[in-house]
Amino acid sequence: MFRKILNNRYFITFLLLSFIITIWTLKNIYFVYELQLSPHKKFILINSTLFISIIYLSLANFKNKTRLILFGIIYSSFSLLILSDVLYERYYDSILSVYNLSQSNQVFEIFDSIASLTRTKDILYILDIILVLILYKYLNFIELPRLKKHSVVLLIPLLAILITNTLFILKSNYSTQYRVALTGVVSTHIYDVHEYVLKKLESKKYANQKIKELEIHKKFFKEQQTKQTQVAHFGNFKDANLIMIQAESFNNFLVNLKINNQEITPNLNNLIRESNYYNNIFLQIGRGNTSDAEFVANNSLIPVAPSGIYKTYPKNNYLSLANVLKKNGYITSATHGNSPSFWNRQEAYITQGFETFYHIDHKRITKDEIIGMGISDKSIFEQMSKIYKGYNSPFYSFIVTLTHHRPFDLPKKYQKLKLPNEFKGTVTGNYLQSAFYFDSALGDFINILKEEGIWDNSIFVIYGDHYGPVPSDAPEIKKLINITFDQKEMFRVPLVIHHPNQKNGKVISKLGSQLDIYPTLTSLLGIDSPLLQLGESLDTEGEGFVGFQYETTKKSFYTDKYDYVASHDGIFENGVCSHNKTKKIVNNSYCLKGYKRIVKYVEISDFILSNNVALEIITK
Repeated sequence: MFRKILNNRYFITFLLLSFIITIWTLKNIYFVYELQLSPHKKFILINSTLFISIIYLSLANFKNKTRLILFGIIYSSFSLLILSDVLYERYYDSILSVYNLSQSNQVFEIFDSIASLTRTKDILYILDIILVLILYKYLNFIELPRLKKHSVVLLIPLLAILITNTLFILKSNYSTQYRVALTGVVSTHIYDVHEYVLKKLESKKYANQKIKELEIHKKFFKEQQTKQTQVAHFGNFKDANLIMIQAESFNNFLVNLKINNQEITPNLNNLIRESNYYNNIFLQIGRGNTSDAEFVANNSLIPVAPSGIYKTYPKNNYLSLANVLKKNGYITSATHGNSPSFWNRQEAYITQGFETFYHIDHKRITKDEIIGMGISDKSIFEQMSKIYKGYNSPFYSFIVTLTHHRPFDLPKKYQKLKLPNEFKGTVTGNYLQSAFYFDSALGDFINILKEEGIWDNSIFVIYGDHYGPVPSDAPEIKKLINITFDQKEMFRVPLVIHHPNQKNGKVISKLGSQLDIYPTLTSLLGIDSPLLQLGESLDTEGEGFVGFQYETTKKSFYTDKYDYVASHDGIFENGVCSHNKTKKIVNNSYCLKGYKRIVKYVEISDFILSNNVALEIITK
């Protein structure tokens, strides 16, 4: 009797599918726990059952061997998708989107960075692939039932149930992590495709109220600009050169940090002593990461774009810093030591107002030293200082550094920082070595600018684009350098602005973000033409503010008094408002003003970007 049951093809098929459904469900639940959320086990199990059944039924009419091979390929592909989601979430605090398909050509360029995010425990995400292969070897000798026409009868309803179940449970204001916690990875990606299609269909969603929106935003931006003109030194440095450096992966805790009495950033520390140092500045990046940090610093808008501004809206009209300065007689250029196609910079920089883009393939750039992803920082700085000599008009030079990039592996000859043995081979040790190298390159660059007589005629700006370490590095950072690498420390980046002929430094602790860099600079330069700036000059009085659309739960924010952590379900009342000094949780009413502010900023940015109306707002 028992042998007869085991020889029953339908029973074997049932056991096989039950086993795979169980494994798939457990893997999804494990991912949710890694996200530090509570999984909705019933929904995940139901959707997993539907998903695996749909795959099997879609292959039910193939011959046994072909069916098993195709099932293994499809299942393995989705298992690798989960692993990809895991790695992406560890760095971007989100799940992969259909928009990321446009970035797939960049995977090989950042492969080392991706590999550095893997953990030994990640074997659990692909262990089931090995089990499936073992099952295949066994089941290859068993003829599973072919369902013929009945498979279609079953397939269509199951697919409809899965899609309906997904759209019924998930909401657009849910974070992608929360969607995974509710329904699993597959349903999350189904909903993502649904949102993608809706976005395409509603690309002109504001068309009917465009004129009204333009008038409202015009008034808002005029009020913002009025604040900039109230800075005491408004226009004091009119027509000064502007050299702005976006430092790759540069966290603020590196400033003044010492290991065994060695300064990690001695040149930056010296610069701070004779500059304005803004020590309470936070990143404001989107899905474009480094490229979005560039966009924010140069446009003072939130980068509301599913695959980064440079990929989503490269051809928009922008009232960027470079465009404004170009109209004021400046020579404008951008520099990045990688391929010009990386993050679509070659196309995006044109509309951003940069007349020249110096990159690894530019005829005036020599590939004399390659480290990691491109030309070394030392080489780029030296080559740009030579180019400056040919400028007769004031210039704006925007430089994005590259060497201090994850995984922070420097050639041995450049590892000049003497670290204790416990630092060797660690992410923290590599990060400090790389930062020390960048600082050395920065010091050489400043010395050249002084020797060439450029320094005293220039506003010199340096800021960090985003974090270097990730949350999983926090225990090691605490152990080795005694820094609590919480979210605030992770998001905090340095901003230093040196005025021409400035000798005395000033530490400014006003809370701000990369959104405030552009208005701070236009105030110094005395730009009084119409501007579109969500941020405010960091040299003005008033409450500091930074809100987030990415990198954490949407609509979270910090103010001088309160921090608000938005809920994954997007409901304001379910978020947590706390006093940022005492850490005591307070009534959410204290955070309502800040919440409305970040919602407004996101809506304005989305309206301007998705409708390409930056110039219309200032002209109509």
